[in-house]
Amino acid sequence: MAPVHDRMPVILPPESWDTWLDPDNHDVEVLEKLLVPAPNDSLEWHPIRMLVNKPQNNSRSCSSQ
Repeated sequence: MAPVHDRMPVILPPESWDTWLDPDNHDVEVLEKLLVPAPNDSLEWHPIRMLVNKPQNNSRSCSSQ
């Protein structure tokens, strides 16, 4: 994703969802271990129109280049 952005998204696998979303879990060490970059082959990027930068633009024209 480096050509698109300088930060890599974290995508949690389903087996980590309960741990991440547990409001009583304050174990920072456990939670930080979940913050790993997504595998390189798990993401694809596609060019989009600049229209998507404005929430007022809510139409199909936002989804195609």
